[in-house]
Amino acid sequence: MNKSLKYILFFIPLFLIQYTTQAQSSVFRIKVKSGLDNTPPYLVKYYNSKDWEKFYAEILQFNYNPGFEYNIRVKKTTTAQASIYTLQQIINKSPAENTEIAIWDVAEYYVNNPMSGKLACLQIKSNKKNKWEYIAGPILGFDYQEQYRYRIKVKQTKVKDTDSLRYELMDIISKERVTELPSVASFLARFKWNLLQLNGKDVTSSKAYIGFDAKNGTIAGSTGCNNFWGNFNIKGNLISFPHLASNMKSCNGPNNIENDFFAIIEQKQIQFDIAEQTLNLYIDGKLVMIFGLERE
Repeated sequence: MNKSLKYILFFIPLFLIQYTTQAQSSVFRIKVKSGLDNTPPYLVKYYNSKDWEKFYAEILQFNYNPGFEYNIRVKKTTTAQASIYTLQQIINKSPAENTEIAIWDVAEYYVNNPMSGKLACLQIKSNKKNKWEYIAGPILGFDYQEQYRYRIKVKQTKVKDTDSLRYELMDIISKERVTELPSVASFLARFKWNLLQLNGKDVTSSKAYIGFDAKNGTIAGSTGCNNFWGNFNIKGNLISFPHLASNMKSCNGPNNIENDFFAIIEQKQIQFDIAEQTLNLYIDGKLVMIFGLERE
């Protein structure tokens, strides 16, 4: 074999090795933002992404500061053992938005917006406040399903030059299905229930009533003055009405029963039974409310 042929045969394997090595490397751009407690994972968005997503690999030589958002170029090198990511360039770096991270419990049903009266609000309880509150705005990236109780991590961002907030899901910590209401709820939902007696007095002239929605576990009604709405739960012979809200119209006059009405249904331990055409509520064994069904 002549020398030139040996040289060619020797050169070809070297060329193939170099070509293979180059084919295993690539460069791409991503945006990286703050939000997670520790990195990795990072929150990133690719050039063709609509939503932020988690990036679990370490980016070598990237001195990440959670107070900033980055636009970076990253080199990916793939070997037989693993993929290695290395920072190649920081294209730009800017201070992060005015944000706050919160842990929320999210209740299992939509509720009426106290302002509009429409079923448009989520009920949330933050890790800072031990009470339920309403939010009408969407939580970006949150595929909420009714009949589930959630615990989620949320990023709250103050919109620049406004007082409004933007909410964005960061993580679903837990999701648990809430036990469905018993069959008696379906019976209650078939009728409108007009208030007949309150604390032993005839109050049919008040026009107060209550209606049940068994599918959503909600109620809506009137005290004869203000409309009210919220949720209801049934367990055995106990019924409760958590998260009640109402209009705020001033109620006066001799037929005003609103204060006594709410004083009863806001109790946590209300016994009930259904006797033919009446729904009866008891506090400590004492009959305090009688509703009569109204057939359509």
